[in-house]
Amino acid sequence: MRILFTVFGSRPHLYPLVPLAWAFRAAGHEVRMTSTPVWAADLAYTGLPVITVGGSPRVPAAMRDELATAMFTQEPWPVDWAADVGALGPQRLAYLDLAGRYLAAAAEAMLDELVAFGQDWNPHAVVYDSFSYAGPAAAAALGVPAIRHLSGTDSAQRLELAQPGPGPLPEYAALFERFGVPVRTEPWSAVDPTPPSMRVTAPDGLLNMRYVPYNGPGTEPDGLIGPRSRPRVCVTWGHTISAAVGAEGILPFGQAVDAITALGMDCLVAAPEADLDRLGPWPDSVRALASVPLNVVLPHCDAIVHQGGDGTALTAAVAAIPQLVVTASPEADMCGGRLAATGAGIHLRHPQLRRDPAGPAVIRDAIHALLTEPGHAAAAHGLAAEIARQPAPTEVVATLTNLLDT
Repeated sequence: MRILFTVFGSRPHLYPLVPLAWAFRAAGHEVRMTSTPVWAADLAYTGLPVITVGGSPRVPAAMRDELATAMFTQEPWPVDWAADVGALGPQRLAYLDLAGRYLAAAAEAMLDELVAFGQDWNPHAVVYDSFSYAGPAAAAALGVPAIRHLSGTDSAQRLELAQPGPGPLPEYAALFERFGVPVRTEPWSAVDPTPPSMRVTAPDGLLNMRYVPYNGPGTEPDGLIGPRSRPRVCVTWGHTISAAVGAEGILPFGQAVDAITALGMDCLVAAPEADLDRLGPWPDSVRALASVPLNVVLPHCDAIVHQGGDGTALTAAVAAIPQLVVTASPEADMCGGRLAATGAGIHLRHPQLRRDPAGPAVIRDAIHALLTEPGHAAAAHGLAAEIARQPAPTEVVATLTNLLDT
């Protein structure tokens, strides 16, 4: 079979698709991974065959800036807000509408070339990440099944809908109308690597899949293997928050590094190099690791502090380590809330920490609790065991190919 994967640009959307794409490839099927040229290097690093299509969304720069700023300057949202979007107020619904229109514009920018490639290559199915709306539209234009690939709690959002739903955004509907095909708001099938206990919603017909961490290319740093005389905690905050709101965005994570050293623990800081330069210098107990895949680091740690990205949270969950999640966006609020509900983590809100003079002490106490209260470690091991019980990507490929054959 030929399986066409398409992804909305950025690593948090690409990385979760890689294990399933490789499982198809290892089973003898042809695979093509597609996104826009700006993500060509990240696509190529996966080792999969790559096609780049289209370009950047044709939207005003002011819209991009407004969305990026709004994402990280919201007051905390209810942790399960995606399960009841209708309960949100007008301002929050307007934010979701803006995000949906941006994603539709991103899809429109790559759709024509994606369909043209598909007409030449003739895929048997299109697998798309939850925010790559070019995927279902291309599948409809090509007359093949569309398989939605979720990536964590973030995937509970249905931004293709006119908020609060159930109908589609006009911009989303237009993607289908340009090819004269019916609008699809539900996939032919869906794959979800989120462990069931962390899901915000559970639509019918999901195929469970084990989360297999892929965090990009990189070499395991020297000196991590072997016995430790004291706890080691990783601190990371992703690639986007500092770009959106500046140094203030990473302030709580710098405070976490200070707390870890004050508690007499070792600290690994995994972050973009520019951010590392902002926060250093640090004592010898702190080691900076620029652009290192988390899946090679976290097995050598006892806990992690992070921003609530699904990939980070699930990679840490596979490593069975407790997590302190400091969230600054509505999407991350879901991840932090669901992780805390499992007992494997503690959830703090970025805006509240910034305003609280006792914020550094709150962070210190949370880190101390993660490593001294046995319930967190037990829950982290339970979450890892839950993930391990889910079907491997190879099993999901067998299920999907059987369904596609019928």
